[in-house]
Formats: sequence, C-alpha cells, structure tokens
Amino acid sequence: MSSPVEIVQTLQTLIASTYSGTVTDPLVLFKAKHTISNLCLSLLQVVQGPEEYTAILAESCQESSALHVITSLNVADHIAESPSGQLTLKELSKKTNADEKYLSVTLSALILHGYFIEVGGFGSGTYANNGFSDILRTESDGRKSMKDAIGLSADDGAKATTRLLDAVDLLARARRAGKAMVQLHFMANEGVGIDYPWAMLKSPIIDIGGGIGSLEVMLLSVSKNKDLSFIIFDLEKTVEDAKKAWSAKPQWMQDRVSFVSGNFMEPSPANSKIPLVTGGEGTYVIRHVLHDWSDEQVIKILQNVRNAMLESTAPGLTPKLLVVEMMLTETSSRFTRTTSLQLLSLNGGITRTEGTKALFILQYNVMIYYCAVQFARLFEESGFRVRAVKEVRGVDQVIELTPNLA
Repeated sequence: MSSPVEIVQTLQTLIASTYSGTVTDPLVLFKAKHTISNLCLSLLQVVQGPEEYTAILAESCQESSALHVITSLNVADHIAESPSGQLTLKELSKKTNADEKYLSVTLSALILHGYFIEVGGFGSGTYANNGFSDILRTESDGRKSMKDAIGLSADDGAKATTRLLDAVDLLARARRAGKAMVQLHFMANEGVGIDYPWAMLKSPIIDIGGGIGSLEVMLLSVSKNKDLSFIIFDLEKTVEDAKKAWSAKPQWMQDRVSFVSGNFMEPSPANSKIPLVTGGEGTYVIRHVLHDWSDEQVIKILQNVRNAMLESTAPGLTPKLLVVEMMLTETSSRFTRTTSLQLLSLNGGITRTEGTKALFILQYNVMIYYCAVQFARLFEESGFRVRAVKEVRGVDQVIELTPNLA
C-alpha cells in the first residue's frame, strides 16, 4: 500500500490535470472522477489504519439511517419554507414532532458530511440549508432531489440486506455485543490509558458501573499503571460475570482488582454499597455509563456517587471523580458521530456535548477549561465542580470533578 505522501502527490497531479480545463472528453472526466474518489478512499485507509477504518465502515449504516430520518421528517423542506431560511432545533422539533436530542445527534452526523449549515457555529442549534441538503428536499419544479432514492436505499434496501445472514440467537448476540464493546473501546480509546496520568491518581480507583473491567484491562496493560489498584463496582450479576472473566487473567493482574456489588441508583452509601475510601485516599471513575441514562437519572447517579465521596472525605482531602465519556464537539470524528447514532438507536443513549472553549489554563500539563451546555449543567446540578478536562488520543475525554462544598 502506498504511503499517504505518495497518494496525495498522485491526487494533486490528477486533480490539477482533470480540473484545469484542458480535459474535455466527458468519458475521460468521468473516469478521472472515479479514480480521484478511489484515491481519497485509499488515503483514508492508510491514515486511519485497518481497525478504525473497519469500525467506521461497519457503522456507516448509521449515517444512511440518519439521511432516511431527516428526509422522512422533511427537515430540509421545513427549513426552506421558513421566512428566514433557517430554523432552531426547538422549531424543527415542533414542526417534525421529533425529540430535540434525537434531531441534534442525527443532524450532527450529516453536518460532518456537508449537509446543512449550523448557523453561528457548532452548538448554536440553528440550521440552514446548503447545496447538499437542498437535494434532501421534496422534488418540485424541476429541482433535483434524492429524497426517494434515500428512502429506497436506507429503508427497503437496508431491511433487505439484514436478511443476507439469518439472525443468530439472543445469547450469541449478547456475547457478540460484549466482545464488540471491548474491541471498539481498544480501537477508539487506546490512548486513554497512555495519555492520561493514571499512575498519579490515588488508589484504589473505584470503577462505578465498571462492567467486567475493560478499563482495568486497558490500564494495567500499560506498564506505568501496573501499581494501581482497582475496585470494580456494579450489579451483582455483572460482578459475578466479571469475576469469571478475571479468573483467566494473570495472577498479578487479579491481585490488583477487587469487586463490590451494589446499585448506584440508591441514594445512601449504606444502601447503594458504593465503596468508601479511607481518609479521602482514592479516586472514583464513571466510564461509558452516563450516556445510557436520561438527564434526571444522570443527576441522581452523580449525586449518589457524591454522597459516597463525601463520606470518604477527610480534613483537607476529598476524593476526585473522573467522568470518562465520548462527547460531541465541533471537531468530533466520523466514528464519534456514527457511534452516537448507534447509541441513540440501540438503547436511547445520548452522546452529550462537552462545552465551550471559553477559558484555557495550562496546569500540570492538563488543559483546564470551563465546560458549558449539557454536561456542565448536569455536573453543576448534581453538586460537582469541573476541575479539568483532559483530551487524549481517542474519542473519549476525561473530566476531573470534585464535590462543590460551597
């Protein structure tokens, strides 16, 4: 496979000759455009690598579904009919009778591909049409439209292709889902275990809703993190599964992990069984959990964790909470946006926005900036203060929180 530099050089030469105006043969132009498209695809393959490219290809069905949803709701038509040529998310929600959060995530996936304009920039929640979204409008007066073609491909075609392979049984599907989460987490977030200074945290690290311990496997696979100790906290059945999974790990890894079962929806530590740490010496982590819950439930979960943290507080020492989540930002990758659609369609999960770029302070090599919008409001209402946000090589971000004692 050619290097990225070689592909770009070939692209530059071909694009210059194709669009210089010297090529007039329609068939030659047609073939050249296909060659350019294929070279762009080759460039993506080289830049992304086989894992990321394959994951995005597998999730591209989410983008097809997004096109189908937006055209079925006549979003482009509604915007075109507006006197100002633009509509807010709230206005679109009212006109389409669709939930705002669903519209927001779906439109975000299409905006990455050039459909629609978010007037005022990312997060403004106001949308206008452009040349690409115009073809999503209903065909009339000779105006070109792809609306029915999208319906055929993304509805009838998609349903037909699901029958190419007969559905496996539910148990096999559940096993596949568990393995898929591990594969995707490592593909998309391998840098989380390396880039964030986990080794500097106070142990034990209490993993709230830790599942079978995929975070612990990832962190302990990095040599600088091998002295950390962990407590995996989850429902009793999940903890039983986690213990079985960890029984096959090397003994030194087993020695770094313990398990506690409970329910983080219970408000008091006595009932929730959320582990307490001695004298504030410990760190709480919530990773890939909050996107599965509504705003009200997220606030409840965070408040319950905060209750346990405050019972663990010693004079001058308060445990830290890390929230590790995928978040939608202006520069979010294609994978982030397709996964957001998948979360939404599978279980109603929401990939929330992180916030604005209002203030940056460099401290201990960590980018600290004040969050806003969705997550910041949830943190504030649950009694936390954002201390830092760390970007890592992955789709996740690490948010450091402490209880707001004011």
